[in-house]
This record gives sequence, structure tokens and C-alpha cells, in this order.
Amino acid sequence: MNSAEHNGQADAKVLRWPGKLLSADDLRRHLRGHKELIVQRHAIVTPLAVDELKDRKVRLVREDMANVGKAKTSREFTEGLVAYAQERPAAIVAAAVQSLQREGVSLHAMPACDALAADWALELAECVARGECRSCVAFCSDPGLVCCVANKKPGLRAAAVADVVQAARAVRGLGSNLLALEMPGRTLFEVRQVLLMLHKATSACPAEVAELFQELDGHAHR
Repeated sequence: MNSAEHNGQADAKVLRWPGKLLSADDLRRHLRGHKELIVQRHAIVTPLAVDELKDRKVRLVREDMANVGKAKTSREFTEGLVAYAQERPAAIVAAAVQSLQREGVSLHAMPACDALAADWALELAECVARGECRSCVAFCSDPGLVCCVANKKPGLRAAAVADVVQAARAVRGLGSNLLALEMPGRTLFEVRQVLLMLHKATSACPAEVAELFQELDGHAHR
């Protein structure tokens, strides 16, 4: 593992991590009062490292976000916005979103599908891949199609789910950052719980799963 490096006094509070994997042990060795940590766009941050950053109140920023202006670099990646998108507008989704927003949960609305469902799925995946949102819930008629397209994008871990239990399993076991929930047929409680679940989750890919992805496809971006 390459050592972390500083960029002068101007960046005294910023730690840049050049490696492709960041663990909690790395943080314990190198964090020295830093307030911000910049990692490569596709670097793997283990769940324990995410917890360590939260405990130390250190902001995590992906490298491709580091030069796009203060508004974006100040957003904490581990606490970024969760997006939601509806293939077709549904009153039950609107009601769930309004309910959560009244409780202080920030959610980012993505455009509805106005063309091919595959193109729409790609747009959602790119939002997550660019770091414009931390994760996304797609309310759609064909979750399999959405996931098939989304998982072609580096860094996406999309999962098709039919209920809250499946959503929880995908988030916990895969660190899923895009959930495709089949509509219609969901209750207000289910929609609300899935959105709230992603809001509370870190979307960090478990280390052992990330290592398996690396071994399978040769990429270090998950």
C-alpha cells in the first residue's frame, strides 16, 4: 500500500489517499487531525473505515468530486443524498417522500422515464457513479432490466427487490447502491421503509464482496 501524502500547508487538514483500498487500520495509522479525506473515484472503502471516518467526523470525498467546486466538495460522501426515480409517477411514492421529508430526511428526485427504460436506467446509474447521489431507488415495472443496465457501470451494485426484507438483504450483504423496486403493488409502508433504509445506510461494499468483484472482473472500482 502506498503511503498517504499531504499537499502542502494549504491542505494541512486534507489527507489524500492514493491507494485503491482504504481500511480502518490505514486510517488509524495516517489520520492526524485531518478534517477531509480524498480518495480515488473508484477506491474501495471498507465498512470499518466508513465507521472510523464517522467516529472521527472526517469528510470523505471522491477524487472526481474534489475539483468541481466548493458546493460539491463540502458534501459528505458517506452522508450524501439518496435519490429516487419513478418510471411512472405514483401517488404512493409521493406520499412516502413527503412523509420522510417532514421528518427531516432529504431525498433527491430524479426525472421520470420519458424514453426507453434502458436509457433511463443508465441515467440513474451514472448519477450514482459520478457521486451526484450516494444511492438511488428506482420504482419501475421491470427491475431486472434496470439492474442489468445499471450493473454495467463501474461501481454500481444494483439489486432487484420486491419487498423490505429483500432490500435489507441487498443493502447489508452487497452494499447495494441502487435498488430497483417493482411497481405497482407496493404499500406506503414498504416504499417508505426502503427509502429510509438507503438514507441510513452507508452503501459501502463489504470488503470480502469487493475483493471477490476485483478477482472476477479485474476492476478495483467497487
